Amino acid sequence: MDFVAVHPSVIGAVRGKVRGVGTGLFHGLVCIADELKVGTIWGEATANSAPFYEKILGADRSLDHFFINGETMEHCRRQLGGMHIRRA
Repeated sequence: MDFVAVHPSVIGAVRGKVRGVGTGLFHGLVCIADELKVGTIWGEATANSAPFYEKILGADRSLDHFFINGETMEHCRRQLGGMHIRRA
C-alpha cells in the first residue's frame, strides 16, 4: 500500500457514531503485512495522528515518521489480535 488515511473530518465530526476506523485500518495493515511476510511497516504521522500512533504502538513519542518491525510489530499483533473475528 502506498497511502492509507482517515480523513480528519471523520475523526471529529462523528464522534460517538463511528469509532475504531483508524484502529481497523491499522489492524488490516498488520494482517496484510503478516500474510505477505512483510517485516516492516513504514509510516508518517501528523500532529493530529501522532497521539494515535503513540497509543497503538506503545511508543513514548511518535515523530513525523515511524517504522513498525520486530518487537513493535509483535506488540501490535498482541494488541490487535483480540479484535480479529474469523468467519467460517
